[in-house]
Amino acid sequence: MPKWIQQLKDRENVVLSTHVRCDGQRPCQRCEKNGAECEYFDTVKDANVLRIERLEKEVENLKSALTTYRSPMSDEFASVSPALPNQLGALHYLVPIFCSKIDTLESVVTRSAFLFDTITSIGCRAEEGSNSSAYHHLSSCVREHLTHALINTAAPSLETVQAIAVRAAYSDEGLVYIALALRFAMQLGLPDAVERLVAMASSRGTGVPVDEGEKELYRLARVWFGICNLELFFSLDGGKLPSIILRTSSRRIRLLTVHPEQTAVDLRLLSQIELNLVRANAYSNIAHQYSNVSPASDAHLRSTVHSTAVELALWLEEWVSIIGSLMDEHERELALLNLRIQYNWALITLHLKALSETGIDNITIMTGFQREMVRIAKEAAIAHLHHLLERPSSLPPDIMESPPYLAAFKYTMDYVWAKCAFSILLVLKLALLLRDPHPTVLVLLQSAYTVLEELRKVTVGRGNSGNVSYLRILQTSIEKCEGALREFMEREEQQLGLDGEVERRDGAEARAEDDFQGYAPSEFIFEWDFPGLNLRCVPLGWQDLFVDLDHVF
Repeated sequence: MPKWIQQLKDRENVVLSTHVRCDGQRPCQRCEKNGAECEYFDTVKDANVLRIERLEKEVENLKSALTTYRSPMSDEFASVSPALPNQLGALHYLVPIFCSKIDTLESVVTRSAFLFDTITSIGCRAEEGSNSSAYHHLSSCVREHLTHALINTAAPSLETVQAIAVRAAYSDEGLVYIALALRFAMQLGLPDAVERLVAMASSRGTGVPVDEGEKELYRLARVWFGICNLELFFSLDGGKLPSIILRTSSRRIRLLTVHPEQTAVDLRLLSQIELNLVRANAYSNIAHQYSNVSPASDAHLRSTVHSTAVELALWLEEWVSIIGSLMDEHERELALLNLRIQYNWALITLHLKALSETGIDNITIMTGFQREMVRIAKEAAIAHLHHLLERPSSLPPDIMESPPYLAAFKYTMDYVWAKCAFSILLVLKLALLLRDPHPTVLVLLQSAYTVLEELRKVTVGRGNSGNVSYLRILQTSIEKCEGALREFMEREEQQLGLDGEVERRDGAEARAEDDFQGYAPSEFIFEWDFPGLNLRCVPLGWQDLFVDLDHVF
């Protein structure tokens, strides 16, 4: 290579090395090659660029603050957070408005602070009691979320509807919360989603895969049916006027039992919807008969009650078959147990509701048919009590220490606690009113004590709300029944000691029995509308009418 060409290349390399651009680093590439001291000057940024960067920084700060405030692993809730997966799993089963695939703990945390705080507050009440500071703090947060949802003009999210529905199941103001959940659900168009789902499911061929759109419709339908089921609970057993008329049929409901997206919890929900529709129709027919000017006769009432009892028996038989073919052994045993408990509860309330419409609460002056309704209600209440303590045959006794139905009461909704306490109070009261043999009443008392001990294992706290108040009602019912039975047995012994001479019954001799007959907890008067609590047995001999008129009415 000629010498002048080599000199030209060397000069070019020197020029390039001295013109290396500053890359903004410290030291920059240019100063490092030239051995010079690096001085970096910030360039003047455009005003729009500065505004965008400032906004991005504010958004990041807000995200960081929200994450810190709602973090499930914060120090304030560190003692409760390990139980959160159990709480969410229990709510999947007890308040069936969640999708087990989508509504996981991680998903709920990132999607909705309202739903997460609601679930956590319920868990705090179950784990630490209603007087705990964590529960009160989270309840305050839930109220703030609810206030924001009410004043916000934008359409609510599905998670907001779920949060309000869950709150309805665990609050003394459940009637108000479920009305809000219904309003927001209709605003989101959930009833229309159910109609579209039924149309798609009925037209889809066998073996055709389900697309994402139909899966989402099934998820919306699950939330809608869950809210409607709570609404039916409050209207049938809470004395609430129905807010909506659920226009569906057993065929539409059972179409969803074979949907590819259905789960074992969905089957439980759908069976409850169908059962409550049967109960609602029966209550409506009974109320219509007694709303006329001329009261209904025993023949009309007998026909309505008998036809409804047949419907309930068919419901049980058909759903036993459905669940037996769609669930595995363990899930099937628990689901069948739930079906039998719901069936007996429906029988209890059907007969006592029909009886209450007649306006007669004194067993002494009832007709034969009316006394028969009381007897059927008592037998159903006895079966209900036995099912509460039943253990599935598929599980060995050493594995399941507690009866499975009662073991879930730690997280169960207030409505189920109220039903349990009332059913035991009712079965003890009816057994005494109908003068069952003493050994029979003692067996019922022993079973009631067993239920009380099992529920004490899952009850936390000493507050006046939630499960604690119903546990107190259950204990008081047992104590009053025990006192009334002891008094009745002593009176019989006194009569036998007088060679069969019958003593006159006055208020002093039957003080404990009258106290038990008149026992009506305020929760069952102002919060729930369970029938049969006012039944009494007052003998109406002519000599008694002039002794104590207070016991007649």
